[in-house]
Amino acid sequence: MTNLWVWKYALESATTLNSKANRRVYEGALVRLGSGFGCLHPWPELGDASLAECLADLAGPQNLPLVKRSLACIAQDAKAREEGRSLFEGLQVPPSHATIGGFDRGAVEQAAARGFTHLKVKAGSQIKKDLSQIRDAIREWPSLRWRIDFNENGNLDHFLREFREWSDEEMSAIDFLEDPLPYPRGGAESWSTLREATGLALANDRWVEKDDGSSEILVVKPAVNEMIRDPRVIVTTYLDHPLGQVFAAWEAAHAGVKNLCGLQTHGVFRKSDFTEILGEPGPKFRVPEGSGLGFIEALESLEWIKLNHERSS
Repeated sequence: MTNLWVWKYALESATTLNSKANRRVYEGALVRLGSGFGCLHPWPELGDASLAECLADLAGPQNLPLVKRSLACIAQDAKAREEGRSLFEGLQVPPSHATIGGFDRGAVEQAAARGFTHLKVKAGSQIKKDLSQIRDAIREWPSLRWRIDFNENGNLDHFLREFREWSDEEMSAIDFLEDPLPYPRGGAESWSTLREATGLALANDRWVEKDDGSSEILVVKPAVNEMIRDPRVIVTTYLDHPLGQVFAAWEAAHAGVKNLCGLQTHGVFRKSDFTEILGEPGPKFRVPEGSGLGFIEALESLEWIKLNHERSS
């Protein structure tokens, strides 16, 4: 493909967003091909190729999952833009939970004030401390429900000891535990033990394609996963650029997902022209105006560089 153009970006967060990623600046690239736009936002800490490798693959064999999904986004976006219609015509985006990086009392208070009923928080390297803070917050905001993402960093024995001390009311405030333990490496048996001992629902994100039916929730990220038609599915962003966020919202709406999803993540990053278009995060998704995925003026204002120039740099 000779008509590929890219614009590199760097998103900055107030806190770290993943227990495996000790950074606050996240690099990616928007991709332009003909009339369509897509997003490449690798997380090398989670096994993705680097941005440079993604761009090289985009210009060459196009084998990487991130590249394939970006091209899928571009194809849908281009068709709608050429037809002069929004991709969201006739569709309804499911509501979302609030997303915060690590536990932050101010962020919890803000999410509650904005009308969120569910909050997803990343448990960091100090899981005992994080769970203690969440437990305190449950008492302070008893109407909130919690989705806790451990990125496979948890320990079964620790979970069993910890949750044995929680009251029934505190346990009922947990909507699910996401990737609490490693899944494919003997994890399924451990997940069953955790579920039976605690009664908590478990969500599979990292290994959703290999799920054997033992998870109550399947977390699909359109940036890396093809859409799965399953009543257990919730759709979340890849904590990527707002363009990628809107693509995730479209995939959820197009698939008719009804479950509460995680599509409001632009608030974790420093504001930009793109985040301003999406407005303040809230349970209801704000669809950008215009054809395709929107952002028409913001995208046209960028300084695009032809991809073959990237390859020679």
